[in-house]
Amino acid sequence: MTADARDIMVTAQEVARLRDAVQLEVRDVALAALFHHFLRASAEVVGPADLSFSPEQLPMADEVREIMTAGEGALRNLDLVELARRDESGLSDYLAPVWRAMTDR
Repeated sequence: MTADARDIMVTAQEVARLRDAVQLEVRDVALAALFHHFLRASAEVVGPADLSFSPEQLPMADEVREIMTAGEGALRNLDLVELARRDESGLSDYLAPVWRAMTDR
């Protein structure tokens, strides 16, 4: 196993633990690979002005646009986490500990 593959697998284990998993799944490996991709990309950039993870803004789904424009006051992290937990993407397991930590404050 290469050092890069080992790093991804170690991170994937931590990702799985975040959702209180009983086994490592492919989606854990996918998220870990994505994290490492962005970490590597940021390390390879010479100056922070060169780094842009999103060179142009993508159009927003109706649910995202609605939460960005609805309500009064500032948009909070908790609002975004609650939105993501309602989504049917299957990633809500990852957000449970985040949501618990945010609501326990």
